[in-house]
Amino acid sequence: MKPIKPLNRQLVTAMAGVTGLALVLMCAGMFLFYAFIYFRFFGPEGLEDMPEPDSYWPSPAEWVAFLTLWAVGLAGAILAAMRFANQLIQPLDAVATAARRIATGDLGARAAPTRASFAETRQLIEDFNHMAGQLSRAEAEMRAWHAAVAHELRTPLTILRGQLQGYVDGVFIPDTPSLRTLLTQVEGLGRIVDDLKILTLAQNGRLELRLEPIDLAQEVVSVVTAIGPMLQLAEVSVRLDLGAVVVDADGARIRQSLVALLDNVRRHAAPGEVVIETRVTRDHAILRVCDNGPGLPEEAATGIFTPFWRADESRSRRTGGSGLGLAVVKAIAEAHGGGVSVKASDPHGATFEIQLPMQRR
Repeated sequence: MKPIKPLNRQLVTAMAGVTGLALVLMCAGMFLFYAFIYFRFFGPEGLEDMPEPDSYWPSPAEWVAFLTLWAVGLAGAILAAMRFANQLIQPLDAVATAARRIATGDLGARAAPTRASFAETRQLIEDFNHMAGQLSRAEAEMRAWHAAVAHELRTPLTILRGQLQGYVDGVFIPDTPSLRTLLTQVEGLGRIVDDLKILTLAQNGRLELRLEPIDLAQEVVSVVTAIGPMLQLAEVSVRLDLGAVVVDADGARIRQSLVALLDNVRRHAAPGEVVIETRVTRDHAILRVCDNGPGLPEEAATGIFTPFWRADESRSRRTGGSGLGLAVVKAIAEAHGGGVSVKASDPHGATFEIQLPMQRR
């Protein structure tokens, strides 16, 4: 394979060659112009009587002058080409060096900015460093995601393994309460797997929806009827303020979102009251869940819908759940072309609001 010359050498060689050729053509063109055109057609009056020169070929002194000018011009072109090449190559070399380090696994590598560079090369370095930063953050988030998934799966699996091992060893006797406990753990594992599946599909833009006209008020009533006993056990009373709102949406997904919001209330705002509202604006259908619990920290507005986010990292899994429910709510809302938001309630508590577009975008 033919070796590839460095870019700076190619630039210097190309610019020197072009400049040298231009000087040669300029000198030759001037000689030919004066020898065959100027004195014959445009010469000043009075030159007709002058004797013709023995030769139009340059004299030795003229050759020296031509070659001197040619050498000076060529040297200037080489110096300019070297300066231009350095200004161009240094930023590219910085990016290439950082890219090689990233390829070997060093995601903290960045391209160092150079003093002498063009606006385009400075922008290239900034864009590369921004891309490298995003890659580093994505890798950190992936590690955190894997650790969080492993943590959430470890607890129910440990319980299941210990209980089943006890049955095998004859330490425990299978009975209805213990089997119900195992079933609860299996159901918890199933919810985690389903939530992870929804989030993965949503992130890849492949979360399928069965859109049809639904009445949000009726969906709310069906959910409250189904999980009302669970809320009563947690001493959470429900007050409905429902307006008739018909929107094209996936009813099963909307019910799943409302269940996740009410489960969040049960875990973190009990005992207390929750108000569920449905409203309609010119562009959106609104599903609102308001509780009078302890409220949310300031950073919750941006982080609460992130998978595995918790305001208190020391909170137990029994109290905090898997940390996926609100992330699933956001994924479902955005899959409908809408969104979800949270704000503090007055005087305390939190208000979650799902916005669904009245017309599918």
